Amino acid sequence: MVQEKLTHFPDSCMGYIYVMSTANTYTSDMKVVDSAETKETGYTGFARRRTTCTKNMASGLAEAHKMISSRGHHNGIILFFSDGLMNEGDFFDGTNNFISEVPVHTFTLAGDTYNNVLQSIAANSPGGKFHTKPVPERPNLSTPFSKLLDSLLGGTPEDVERPLGSISGRDPLDVVMVYAFDCTDSTPAWYTVDSGVFWLVQEKLTHYVDSCMGYIYVMSTPNTYTSDMKVVDSAETKETGYTGFARRRMTCTKNMASGLVEAHKMVSSRGYRNGIILFFSDGLINKGDFFDGTEKFVSTVPVHTFTLGGDAYNQGLQDIAKNSPGGTFTRLPVPERPHLSAPFSKLLDSLLGGTMD
Repeated sequence: MVQEKLTHFPDSCMGYIYVMSTANTYTSDMKVVDSAETKETGYTGFARRRTTCTKNMASGLAEAHKMISSRGHHNGIILFFSDGLMNEGDFFDGTNNFISEVPVHTFTLAGDTYNNVLQSIAANSPGGKFHTKPVPERPNLSTPFSKLLDSLLGGTPEDVERPLGSISGRDPLDVVMVYAFDCTDSTPAWYTVDSGVFWLVQEKLTHYVDSCMGYIYVMSTPNTYTSDMKVVDSAETKETGYTGFARRRMTCTKNMASGLVEAHKMVSSRGYRNGIILFFSDGLINKGDFFDGTEKFVSTVPVHTFTLGGDAYNQGLQDIAKNSPGGTFTRLPVPERPHLSAPFSKLLDSLLGGTMD
């Protein structure tokens, strides 16, 4: 995102540095940003210069300063990102005494273990600031996808802001999510569905009293599927956390066709009342017999299909949706690109634009 924004500043440079405590090294590089490059066409890669260091993050700050000074300190800033969790041993020793000649803007990505030193680092620089704005969205999903979910579930985006007592007359809704890709390994598709879509659906279902949510994912090695279904507690929120699911693991023979059948059984156990299936493909896998039988599966509840990336299986996703009453295949982007919050993007605009004054 920083690189993309810098394409609007001719002859600008971008550098990076990261530190590894094992072995004690830092990796860094700096290059001129080519204004003709975009995230669609791709950016010229960085080199990976690895150097031994002795003071971990203090060495990192000193090296970042050297990289900017090599350009004469003209219009330079340092963006300093902490995970907000690590504060052990001597990893940050010396950083709070580091005096910078350029603004250092510090951020925490999650916890607040290191906030006081992030404030000190920023304060020891001209115009630096410690920022508490959220960097990643929770979940990392696109606004159009969230609105689409509202329409599929029968709600509106405004429902999220309304007290539960004001939403009445709604029938319970039963939703089963199908991870329609090989979940043997943790892939980007897995993280998108399991860490993003999963709790977004759960959050939206808290507005439907006595609703159920289920999930199923398939692993080709060994040939098994894992599933569960539970009633969604309307008193739970993403802040308080949700009651965990059980993990029933069973042997299957037809991979995704078995997944669809099991999802259907889970909805039918509630009597098919107001049930839907959300079916997420990674858009990449279409090999062997992984999807055999899915295109002939006829559902008695709507099956809404999505692709998370590639389009290798779009025809099959359309067939699955078509073989259900009211099912749809949607190409809307599920994850954001990049996976960062709008407030953080605007903050970057102000920080990068501010360096031009």
